[in-house]
Amino acid sequence: MHQESQLEAIMDKPSVKPNFPGILAGIWMLTYKSQLTWKKVYGVLSNILGLPILSYFAFSLRSESNSFYMFTVDFYMLLVLPILCLTAFGGMVRDDLQEDTVCFLLTRPMKRWQFFLSKYLSHVLWTQITCALTLVAFAVSGTLRGVDNVPQLITTLLIVQVPAVIAYGAISSFMGLLTKKYLVLGLIYGFVVEFGIAQIPTNVNTLAMTNHLKSLMARYQPLADHLSVEAGSLFIAGIALVTTTLFFLVLSSVMFTMREYNHSDEMSK
Repeated sequence: MHQESQLEAIMDKPSVKPNFPGILAGIWMLTYKSQLTWKKVYGVLSNILGLPILSYFAFSLRSESNSFYMFTVDFYMLLVLPILCLTAFGGMVRDDLQEDTVCFLLTRPMKRWQFFLSKYLSHVLWTQITCALTLVAFAVSGTLRGVDNVPQLITTLLIVQVPAVIAYGAISSFMGLLTKKYLVLGLIYGFVVEFGIAQIPTNVNTLAMTNHLKSLMARYQPLADHLSVEAGSLFIAGIALVTTTLFFLVLSSVMFTMREYNHSDEMSK
């Protein structure tokens, strides 16, 4: 009778109904805690402080605004930031697949697309934080070297960084789901689209996110002069970035829902 009463109690227990905010909160905790382990924290600090420290010693004590712009804009914003997004977002699901933790997480009461979007949003937040800290470190470096108008420059880059991480992250997450060799695919995409198609003087160059980010940065006149571009339409740039992000997120959600990933295949070379 006691066993029957226990069975009835279990049967009468209300079923767990997952909610997306709760799922997101849980995935976020797993994400930031995994990044702040002693094994990874030194890598995080090197990513944040490496380039700003290098920029401090790279030019003389004189005010070298152009050299500083080359570090912060040409090198960091237009090259390093997309690569950081590729490594972070491309591996956000692949890492769990190789560690064989996805199967356990997916047994939780949530849909596969909810898991993917939670991972994506958690990585967006973490990447925004680390990249913002990097730009703050750049601001300190530039200020110590006497670069003019550092606060205005860094504020502009902080604003542009937000859509850049969101868009590049969506593209990179799709590549990570598409193939294990997402780094190779990302580099090919970068050379073909962001560096190749971006140079074509027709409307097809709107496919390159780099051009839209440059048009946003060019709204600050010193950056417009440095990049030799004119400030574009804020509306057009926003629509292009949002459309690209939503397209790749929907595509990735569908792929992760429909496709089965095998742990042994992921571990094989």
